[in-house]
Amino acid sequence: MKIKDYEDKLVKDEVEVDYYVPVTVSFSENDDKYGLGEFYYYRFVNEHESFVEIKINSVTRKVVEVVFTSINDIEDSNLTIEEYTEKNPVIQIDIFEENSIITKESVFKIFRGDKKIYFKLDEENVDSIVKMSSHVSLFLNEDSEIIGLDFSTFSDNEWAELNESIKSTT
Repeated sequence: MKIKDYEDKLVKDEVEVDYYVPVTVSFSENDDKYGLGEFYYYRFVNEHESFVEIKINSVTRKVVEVVFTSINDIEDSNLTIEEYTEKNPVIQIDIFEENSIITKESVFKIFRGDKKIYFKLDEENVDSIVKMSSHVSLFLNEDSEIIGLDFSTFSDNEWAELNESIKSTT
């Protein structure tokens, strides 16, 4: 899935951490205000059935929700993101012409660091990082394709609940 353009701003988000669906980040201001659009779904699934879904509004062409649905394998790591731009991406939606749901079965690992969880496709190199909200950053390759995500800035309570959820599934 490729980024077409950007708005030069962070988008407001709402985070929900849950025992059954570990992390949901919603971006209501990116949704269609009139409810006329449909939704497109881009899913990353790995060999352990770990599952991340990005929901895009067809009218605004923006990300309206990111869900870390299933975390079935995880490694500890201390990724530090130092260089990034703060932008709200507009998605190139032509890949959804045939189907509103695209599932990318790929090889990736999930990592847990200091109050953050992230993944990156194994075969890809990170060219740039776009911080789209206080809780979500996108890892992009040189073709501006999303190749990973970073979920961060959890409160102590959210982090504790997230770790409990992870412990029950791994």
